[in-house]
Amino acid sequence: MEVSNQEQKRVRLKQFLKILSEDPSLAGWEKLQNAGSLADLLVYTGYYPRNDTIDMAKVVSLLLKKLGHEAGSEDMMEHVINGGTVEEFMNKWKVRASG
Repeated sequence: MEVSNQEQKRVRLKQFLKILSEDPSLAGWEKLQNAGSLADLLVYTGYYPRNDTIDMAKVVSLLLKKLGHEAGSEDMMEHVINGGTVEEFMNKWKVRASG
């Protein structure tokens, strides 16, 4: 029996979110409480959802771009699934930008 592409994406996202929930580099998440609301984030990134549906992958990609990062949400997901942390992912770009 062949697994559908949609099912593969669902399983991959579930795996990513589980790994992300255990990411030690996100342990200080309380610092993000001052980051503002989701509405503020949408305005900051310039993302305006249609039909009240928010594509969080798109929001993350836009946020990374706004922060000067060349990679997008798929790149971050791949990095985390392959054993990296969000902090390593963000620092990887910093090294490239400054080196």
